[in-house]
Amino acid sequence: MVFPGRFSTGCKRCRQRKVKCDEGRPSCRRCQIYGQPCPGYADQFHFRFDKTASKQENPSPPPRRRVRPQPPSQQQPPPPNHNRNQTLVRATGGTRPLAIMPQLELSYDDISLCYFVRRFVTADESDNLPGHLSFLPSLYNHSGHGLLELATLSVAQMAAYNQFGGEKFRLQSYQNYGRAVRTLRKTIEDENEVTDDRVLAAVLLLCAFKDIGEAGWGDPSEHASGLYYLLERRGVEQFCTQRGFELFLLSLLKLQVHAFLHQDNKYSDPGGLVAWLSTVNPMMRAMALMTQTIQLRQSLLECSINTNRYHNATEYSSSSSGSQGYSDEADQSTLSACFQALEEFDTWDIEAESYWRDTFNGRSIPAALGDPARGVAYYDPKTACIIILVRSARMILLLSILEYYDAIRVSCSGEDGWRVGNQAAWVSCIPILEENLRLAIDDMLYCVPFAMGDRGPDGGPVTGSQDGAAALVVFQPVKLVTFCVYATPEQRKCSQDILDRMNTTIGVRSAMSWEKQAPLIASAPPQQPGTQGLIRAMALLTNSGAVASC
Repeated sequence: MVFPGRFSTGCKRCRQRKVKCDEGRPSCRRCQIYGQPCPGYADQFHFRFDKTASKQENPSPPPRRRVRPQPPSQQQPPPPNHNRNQTLVRATGGTRPLAIMPQLELSYDDISLCYFVRRFVTADESDNLPGHLSFLPSLYNHSGHGLLELATLSVAQMAAYNQFGGEKFRLQSYQNYGRAVRTLRKTIEDENEVTDDRVLAAVLLLCAFKDIGEAGWGDPSEHASGLYYLLERRGVEQFCTQRGFELFLLSLLKLQVHAFLHQDNKYSDPGGLVAWLSTVNPMMRAMALMTQTIQLRQSLLECSINTNRYHNATEYSSSSSGSQGYSDEADQSTLSACFQALEEFDTWDIEAESYWRDTFNGRSIPAALGDPARGVAYYDPKTACIIILVRSARMILLLSILEYYDAIRVSCSGEDGWRVGNQAAWVSCIPILEENLRLAIDDMLYCVPFAMGDRGPDGGPVTGSQDGAAALVVFQPVKLVTFCVYATPEQRKCSQDILDRMNTTIGVRSAMSWEKQAPLIASAPPQQPGTQGLIRAMALLTNSGAVASC
């Protein structure tokens, strides 16, 4: 037993949390700020015994208790200085001292933080490949109660509640979330603090709180405007550090999810930084392609809406002059940009191979469309996540083109004839687009086990994998597969199984299909002309013979 250093006279809670106590009576100020009752003070010494803190409230001999006898080889003789602070008791009727190891008392904060960091935070590695919140351990101040600490505690306690239960975890999580939001509102008013990494990290954690929180509690993308504002204010200086680059990428992913779900492009490229950095390296080029895909999808939806409006107007008009007023120039221009973007995805696959080999030594290399699903390669978790994100962007673009085609096919089913492009070219192109979409889904589903640590280099699970970190990054692309009418039944079932595991085992409560989520929240998939709601309805009409084939 050794004395660990200067004896602390603070209250028990401050000593547990290792923060300075003002020793106020009857309650210290730290506990009042924290919102917890002060447990009081105990004037006694603490010794370390076999790396564990020994604690004894009463200097009198401890009460008798039944202990399990240990083999002689595990018993230790008492030290020469036998005093009242020893934690050695003798078994009733025995002749040998038995050591009782005291239990280490951990606070709810410590338990939740340890669990959250172990499962939802990727390791900070030296090759600068972005991960998920790998910067958090270096930013978090265990003795502070600022914005980042409150946001971290809120999401960590909710994650612990999902895993372990316990109403106290849940209550403290919501309390800290409310405190973090109030602190954030005050912080963003300060021009000197708004560009701090800790502020942007806190907003990302508040977004993560919505992802893992209870179903139906708020909109996961409600912080999109705040992320957009912070990224704009931080400017190009945020790319000067690895931490700033990772913060930007994670924030941009949240903005792209918001743009897709809400069909709102105003937050897709904060300050034009994505387009400006698209030529820097394949990492930023991939982000630029994702942003471009969301914008092209919105343009195709607008083209579909305009076509349907024209079609509906001509149905009620007896004049033939209206049929000459439609122009497909916008449609043709948008479609040309879409097919050019598909070629850029192929180019990215080639560029990424050499970039990964030269920059990220020892990591697996991204492959061309369809190659990962052949099952001939291992992918490290970070690379696997990036492949899933890039393939999901390609999937969205292919899906948008197919949705547009089906919407146009409905509007051209009458006597007006085909109005956009060459009908024969469309007929020959559609099967290729559908096959490429399924290949993209195959690649995504193949990479999920690598991303979540289920498969390591030897084919077995990875010890200590951060499956929660991967789940928060890729659950939205996996969710999209479950809703894709062009996916095979096997692909949709596999995606649903992955979501079920993320939801029930890992605790990402937003990881559920839109069909299951719709009754709980108002954030259902967009149902505008050209989206999958129309495709599902059209498929029913086609089966009944109500729609003629073009």
